Amino acid sequence: MNMNNVTIYSTLTRKKERLNPITDGEIKFYSCGPTTYDFLHVGNGRALVVGDLIHRILKSLGYKVTFVRNFTDVDDKIINRAKEKGVPALEHADIFVNECKKDMHSLMMIDPTFTPKVSETIPEIIEMIERLIAKGFAYVVNGEVLYHVPRFESYGKLSKKDLEKLQHGIRVEVDDYKKHPSDFVLWKPAKGGEEEPSWDSPWGKGRPGWHIECSAMSYKFLGPAIDIHHGGIDLIFPHHENEIAQSEAANGVNFCSYWCHNEFVNFGTEKMSKSLGNVVTIRNFIEKFGGIVLRYIFVSSHYRTKLDWSDKIIQKSIEELERIHQFVIEFEQININISKDNNNNSSSSSSNNVLEKIKQELANDFNTPKALAHFFTLIRDFRRERDEKDHKDHASFSAQALSEIKEIIDFVNNSMGIIHPNPASLLNELNHAKRELTATAANATTAAVNSIDEQEIQKMIDERNLAKKEKNWAKADEIRNTLKQNKIILKDSPDGKTTWSYEP
Repeated sequence: MNMNNVTIYSTLTRKKERLNPITDGEIKFYSCGPTTYDFLHVGNGRALVVGDLIHRILKSLGYKVTFVRNFTDVDDKIINRAKEKGVPALEHADIFVNECKKDMHSLMMIDPTFTPKVSETIPEIIEMIERLIAKGFAYVVNGEVLYHVPRFESYGKLSKKDLEKLQHGIRVEVDDYKKHPSDFVLWKPAKGGEEEPSWDSPWGKGRPGWHIECSAMSYKFLGPAIDIHHGGIDLIFPHHENEIAQSEAANGVNFCSYWCHNEFVNFGTEKMSKSLGNVVTIRNFIEKFGGIVLRYIFVSSHYRTKLDWSDKIIQKSIEELERIHQFVIEFEQININISKDNNNNSSSSSSNNVLEKIKQELANDFNTPKALAHFFTLIRDFRRERDEKDHKDHASFSAQALSEIKEIIDFVNNSMGIIHPNPASLLNELNHAKRELTATAANATTAAVNSIDEQEIQKMIDERNLAKKEKNWAKADEIRNTLKQNKIILKDSPDGKTTWSYEP
């Protein structure tokens, strides 16, 4: 795979563009991280997993990636929540930084290069504000520092918003001391109180505004110009628009080459958000279904498509993860049993060009659904080839063929993070997830769907498969009907594997 063939859809130009890094073979990448005032919800999880995917994919395609994802631990939401609990805001934020890290680990995310906190970047924030004032892009009013938006001539180039057409007083609160209604806060004066964090500055004691934080953290760890900036589409305006204005005014260079935004997770007709009260927290989802199931939901959908939350996508994720991990177990057994001294050096027909096809899809704007489709083709063809070889009783996969398949499995895991280190253990967890899904969908107790235990279900599936092999269709149908009466649905996949789930 040629690194020169990677394309990214850039929000700035509204089209796919060929990735042309500032430094050949290296990527400077920033992704907006969570505000640590509460447990993360599934909508937050999508942005986190997409950032992790971009990081993984670019590394897997051969780039050296310097990846920064921040924690916003200074914010009004944090201060208000801390006041409710009667604890200092930074203490409250630190608790949820750690809770966020637990969720990220459960989602099988790899660590960024740097994970700065706002509270640890105050000197850099103050220094950037000072530069903006010196260059005439910011002004001070009673200890508050504001960015003067009209001074930045290309304001609106990311969001495509016309500055003079914005409905001031409706979209944003207008203060009469502002030079222009769109001017936004860079530094807020301290209001007092133990819960609210504040720092000394040239303008008095206070704390930074939201937008300046990411500009300063990006500059600190990546320099004045970066290759890729990612976040949810809700951050395009005003957050990312304001980042551009701040960074380019302060540093005098183009801030970011490619802006990458993931779509919302929709719950019914509305996006999932705490303000709407329709959230599913990552922690609660993990407890019921497991982190890899949630990760797979995000990986199996293209990051630029809206994701409609439903039990069906959870069930699909469980079923496809079962297929993948059953395949991995089967492959490992064959890999162990077949002698490495086999003189047959032929490739496997099932692995023919699959790795290159997967790389091409991931290089095409991180198209994980199409990459997965090629992986499932490998699974189907591998099983078909295995069954044919077993039938001949004298043929086997060559060591080279097994090596090629292993390379594909490793690449899929490194680039997308969807293969559990213990596949057999995961299959047991997925059975639990299926039971939980049924109980949730039916609003019933798990006892209502537990008339047959999992071992008995698998035994009946094996008996049905044998009946089908012997062309005893009546017995096969009888077993299927018996399981259906007990609210257990069978699904026969194209590769000959049978999976089961509880009836919703």
